[in-house]
Amino acid sequence: MSVEVATSRWRSVAWKRVAQYYAIAFGGAVVVGLGLVGLSRLLPPSLQMLTQLVTAVLYMPLPIVAGLIVERLNGRHYLIAELRRGFFRAYGRSAGYAISTMVIILALGFAVAWAAGATGLPGAGHLVTSDAELRQRLMEITPGVTASTWLPSAAMVAIPGLIQGLIAGLTINGLFAFGEEYGWRGVLAEQLRPLGVLRSNLVIGVLWGLWHAPIIIGMGHNYGSQWALGVPMMVAWTVPLSFLLTWVRARAKSVLAPAILHGAYNGTIGIFALLIIGGNLFISLPMGWLMVAVLTILAIIAWRFPPVPAATQAATV
Repeated sequence: MSVEVATSRWRSVAWKRVAQYYAIAFGGAVVVGLGLVGLSRLLPPSLQMLTQLVTAVLYMPLPIVAGLIVERLNGRHYLIAELRRGFFRAYGRSAGYAISTMVIILALGFAVAWAAGATGLPGAGHLVTSDAELRQRLMEITPGVTASTWLPSAAMVAIPGLIQGLIAGLTINGLFAFGEEYGWRGVLAEQLRPLGVLRSNLVIGVLWGLWHAPIIIGMGHNYGSQWALGVPMMVAWTVPLSFLLTWVRARAKSVLAPAILHGAYNGTIGIFALLIIGGNLFISLPMGWLMVAVLTILAIIAWRFPPVPAATQAATV
């Protein structure tokens, strides 16, 4: 692509609308994040889980709020209106693409986790291979679990947990994730469409990752006290994940698809934190560089199978 063509694409983006969207989404994130920090300090330890519910209710819908406001300010049609036409058909198609993609992410994730552990990759940890290891792991991370506590086998823990996470993606998790996806893979993606798939997803992935900074810094979201490294680490894996979410939207032709995939992702990847022993937070799955590698590999493979005919893809990639 020539420099002139690339420059023309950048100039054709309505950057004022992009700025409006991000000012509302990120500004709201800062306000809500500060409120959540205050709430967490007021609540006793027994009620700290309440902050997670408040985060889901107030933080995750900020992108859809920003998207709807931008659509209103600029007199554009509401993307959400499209969902009323053929909703159930779109939902079924979206669920198929999203859940199958999530299963592939999990399968490759387990393969990478096993291979990294088997080769002794520093910081990768290793997968639980026995019930005794599972017990030890649960004793480390779960208050009240002792050597005498009855526990199911590793398979009985993992399989139902994964199924529940996938079902959550189709239902409650998907509903909350829709608040994010309407903004990122919906309204913002439409504004950045002139940049093509590669550049638009790089921009969206970075902005999306940085949008989490208020709760990473204020509440230790995903990375605890290591927030200084947690913010760029978040960006590192939201970029390739954005490509996959965009791919399922294009395949299913509905923003419901990335919402379901996003919800299923949130509901299932925690299984790696349970089943991986001795891993470094920034290297092992689910929040480290190995997850970045998994998502990047799948994003590259996915876009080898374009969601639109080759004749039209050339105008968008």
